[in-house]
Amino acid sequence: MIQVTLFHDGCSICLGIESSMAAVFATPLHHYESVNLALQSERGADAKALGITRLPSLVIDGRVLRLEDHSPIEHYA
Repeated sequence: MIQVTLFHDGCSICLGIESSMAAVFATPLHHYESVNLALQSERGADAKALGITRLPSLVIDGRVLRLEDHSPIEHYA
């Protein structure tokens, strides 16, 4: 199973991306998780450990992909 995690801050751009990613990765081959760091600040350490510096970022099996470069993670971690 492919692990997919979207780290975001809950802004309108991120929520649009979250909706799209949830639909794309709603398959038996994927385990999709959305992490809103504005609401789940305890997950900030997880994001930093993965090397995430900007939000939103998508992590697929440990590989970080930046989606929109608009929010530094320092606001949330």
